[in-house]
Amino acid sequence: MASRKSENPPAGGEIAALSDRTPTTLSPLLLAILVSLAVCGLMASDINLPAVPRIAADFGVGESSVQRTFSIYMAGLVVAQALYGPVSDAYGRRPLVLAGFSLFAVASVLCATAPGITAFAVGRLLQALGAGTGLVVGRAMVGDLFDKRTATRTFATIMPIVGVSPAVSPLIGSYLTTWFSWRAPFVLTAVIGGVTVAAVALAVPETLSRRGGGSGLRGTVGNYPYLLRQSRFWLYAVSLAAGYSAYFGYLVASPVIFQRMGLSTTATGYCYISVSFTYVLGNLCSRRLSARRSISQVLGIGYLLFSTAALLLLVAGLAQVRSPWPLLVLMGVVATANGFLLPMSYAGGVTQFPSKAASASGLLGALQMIGGSVASLAVGFFPGDARALSVMIFAIALSAVAAFLSLSRFSARPGEASA
Repeated sequence: MASRKSENPPAGGEIAALSDRTPTTLSPLLLAILVSLAVCGLMASDINLPAVPRIAADFGVGESSVQRTFSIYMAGLVVAQALYGPVSDAYGRRPLVLAGFSLFAVASVLCATAPGITAFAVGRLLQALGAGTGLVVGRAMVGDLFDKRTATRTFATIMPIVGVSPAVSPLIGSYLTTWFSWRAPFVLTAVIGGVTVAAVALAVPETLSRRGGGSGLRGTVGNYPYLLRQSRFWLYAVSLAAGYSAYFGYLVASPVIFQRMGLSTTATGYCYISVSFTYVLGNLCSRRLSARRSISQVLGIGYLLFSTAALLLLVAGLAQVRSPWPLLVLMGVVATANGFLLPMSYAGGVTQFPSKAASASGLLGALQMIGGSVASLAVGFFPGDARALSVMIFAIALSAVAAFLSLSRFSARPGEASA
């Protein structure tokens, strides 16, 4: 399958997979690099989830203080999602990835050697700012390298790996924490970051054939005010933020909840497998349904699953069920709903504003991360029990459903603009 061709030879180090022109096939090395770019930011966000109680004990602080570092991490990803896309369009992919993942590796070492909670929090923020380059720029590199059909197959290969990373990374972190120390997971992320920098430096040329410069950057960011005035954009943004805030709030709160239910660090690591695989299941179902139904209809099914699971979770939480199984099963349903809400919201937001697709993608990603950051910050102020978590998730679901119905009516008005 032929890929896009650049009129100028790529600059930078090259190997056979990326020699002369952009590749016509997805080589194993290129696939590994793209997976690392896509996964590292998500992996680092929750690889230390099972270690929250141990980190708190080591630093001599409350568990809520450690939980708040997750919101700091998410804040870094918010900045990355909002800015790195326009920056890479203006100045190129390769320099941004090399700088970002170098920062990620150094910040991981800072986290691994942090003497206290303040240094640890700074390290987490820098980690996110570095890893965010992979989340944003990796997708753009696929678009640069391949034609539409090959790019679609490439994303289809990468996304399932991204989908299961929230399950695998806490499990890896739990074993590293049990066998060595809570610092060991950050040594692993430092190694992965360093290897990725070396691989990009040696094997990946600049993939952007035409750079926009400062005017391109100003133009892309300048689209944000327009998008924020569109109710149709907010329909998709609210869906993203609501789904991700419920999911990330659960991730941050659950280690303490599971510990109080008597689960070990290793057992806690296994508890995240269900949400990842049910998310992938929801993603596959929504993809199939989208061939026959509109995006709004598929979103409606996602909201039905989300609100039903949130209501049942509230009942279980108020009943103070002490078994982890109701929480695991119902959060699996929430994750299935996210398999509808997240991909459909991104698809709707980008296609609704085709002339501003890059701006819409970056702004949607930033608002999604803001939702996760606010939820993780809120968890730090709540009691560490299933009842508080269930109330929060139910409130998110109720507010999101109301917003979805209201914004659907507003966006259907004739005066609503589209680009």
